[in-house]
Amino acid sequence: MTPVVNKHEFDAATIEAFDQAQRQTISLMRKVVGDLRAGQTPSDVATAAQAAAPGFGFKNWFHTPHVRFDAPQSPPRSMGTTRLKPGMLVEIDLAPCTDQAFGDFGYALAFESDEEPTLLTQARDLCRASCGFSNRFKCTGEVFVFAQAWAVNRSLSLGKSKAVGHRCFPPTGHMAWQWPKVARAAILMRRNQIQWFNHRRMDGLYAVQPRLVSSSQGLAFEEMILVEEHNQRIMGRDSIDE
Repeated sequence: MTPVVNKHEFDAATIEAFDQAQRQTISLMRKVVGDLRAGQTPSDVATAAQAAAPGFGFKNWFHTPHVRFDAPQSPPRSMGTTRLKPGMLVEIDLAPCTDQAFGDFGYALAFESDEEPTLLTQARDLCRASCGFSNRFKCTGEVFVFAQAWAVNRSLSLGKSKAVGHRCFPPTGHMAWQWPKVARAAILMRRNQIQWFNHRRMDGLYAVQPRLVSSSQGLAFEEMILVEEHNQRIMGRDSIDE
């Protein structure tokens, strides 16, 4: 069966806007991570991120900050009241937006620890590998299957995740109406998710966020990748190796 091509054009100005937004999001993440202190709750960290965002050029949020401590297998509905202690695994997902674009970046770390847990290293490697696998010759569902196989080959899994990311839309056409709410609603549609059985050809901008799960914990990193006919580009980075 011939794959469906999910064509969505990004002009140079739009690409630059998303690249810049992602770079600013990465810079915001550096500040949030640098300001982590023992005794904070996930809500404290999220509030600090929201307060700092305007200083990095953001006016709104594609989605509010997600902060988790202790690496739960499945993301909880609320951030909880656990207080940060040395050695805890911290997972932060930031997606602030401007009038032209948004960033979407996820990062994890072991707080005040000189040793990096194996799951943390593997979660980073899985995100990098999934971005590298994404190209115009692949269908969106193949990226999910690749991430799933990568995890299973290491006696791990994707947990209960039904998707490992989503398409990203610029504020043009009907997406410009009530930006960024409509763009946020669009990623809830199955055809816009990086999930199994999605046979649409990789084409456009995607946030890639595979959640790697062990018997007791789960972690995810997130990057944004642009897939074009003759190009693959990690947004906010100088190269995929970065």
